[in-house]
Amino acid sequence: MHTRRVMMGTVLALALTVFLAMAPLEARAAAKTKMVEVVLDCSGSMKGRLPSGETRIAAAKQAVEVMVPKLPAETMLAFRAYGHQSPTAKRDCQDTQLLEGFAPAAQNGAQIVNKAKALPAQGYTPITYVLGLAAKDFPAGGQAEKVIILVSDGKETCPGDPCATAKALHEVDKVVIHTVGLGVDAATKAQLECIARAAGGKYFPAGSAEELAKTLMSAVETGEVRQLKKKGFGHLKVKGADLMGHQVTNSETGQKVADLSHVQDTVKLPTGIYSVSVGKALWSGVEIKADETTVLEPGVLTVNHAALQGNRVLEPETGQEMGQVSNTKSSMALMPGDYEVTFGQATWPIKLEAGQKLVLNPGVVSLKGAKINGHAIKDAQGRQVGQVSATGNSMALPPGKYTIEVEGGQEEFDLKEGQRIEFRL
Repeated sequence: MHTRRVMMGTVLALALTVFLAMAPLEARAAAKTKMVEVVLDCSGSMKGRLPSGETRIAAAKQAVEVMVPKLPAETMLAFRAYGHQSPTAKRDCQDTQLLEGFAPAAQNGAQIVNKAKALPAQGYTPITYVLGLAAKDFPAGGQAEKVIILVSDGKETCPGDPCATAKALHEVDKVVIHTVGLGVDAATKAQLECIARAAGGKYFPAGSAEELAKTLMSAVETGEVRQLKKKGFGHLKVKGADLMGHQVTNSETGQKVADLSHVQDTVKLPTGIYSVSVGKALWSGVEIKADETTVLEPGVLTVNHAALQGNRVLEPETGQEMGQVSNTKSSMALMPGDYEVTFGQATWPIKLEAGQKLVLNPGVVSLKGAKINGHAIKDAQGRQVGQVSATGNSMALPPGKYTIEVEGGQEEFDLKEGQRIEFRL
């Protein structure tokens, strides 16, 4: 009898041990349930082309079409887009929509693919606002891992610092954010990297539809990236700082903390996330790490034969003016990226790399004996881009084919970079 009681006790002990061992496993299994929301950039810049020749929006649609059917059927998936509802001219910083809420991929995958196919690229890039809404798309409570995969080809074009927002969402709502840069410039890459690091995620680069599809699958499979974030002080340096200076703001508090210029281009700062003014633009998502120096390297644009009234430098996606050069100040510092420089109503598209000193050398057309009422200059499409007159008988223009009005008709000319062409009445 005694032996039987001992055996029974041993069996119960073993059963209890197995139960206690299995309980954490079940809890861990529940915790591993993953909910994934893909957030797709449909801003105006997504109409641009990748090195492979395809437009960025076409590559993104193709990648979604390839990736979604490969997901495990039980994957809880949602789909949000931004920049697709409003044209750029509307300057809509709240242009985003949850196109498909959370459901197993087997149920909503086909709808996600079809809705992605119909998306136009046309609006702004309100990343900060979008991330805040995307975090609210997840159901409250539960043990599921909440993952946002943000696909973007550009940096924030609306108020706010998306990196600081990502940090707060990770700390408060336990949201993990992976970012995917689709053919991005240096400033955009840095911002997307900061978003991912701040939110326990990983940054993935992509340069084609094929790469993007593989990248999206990798992002879905990637778990939280835990990073040791050491507190302390680091340094911020603006290499080639502009004469006009750069204002440094703590993105988490909104407080201005320093001014940098060519006289003092480095400052010691507490660890955190900052934004730095460059002309009229804001270089946001600048992370300062303990015992490290973060270096920002603006490019410098110089325009020869700059106009007296100024040549505007525009951000092509939004049309916003980033600054002006003129015959009294022909150079300016800019964040790396794509721009358009105006010459009258004509524009010269440029790409400025980090640290690059880019010189534009437009051609110049002049008309001797020009009349006071002026002579129109038109581009190859027949659009008037400027005029010359008795009070201003010359004009700098980007290389291209033009016509100029003269007595009795029009004269065609092909203007090359740095070339001077003179007509006489």
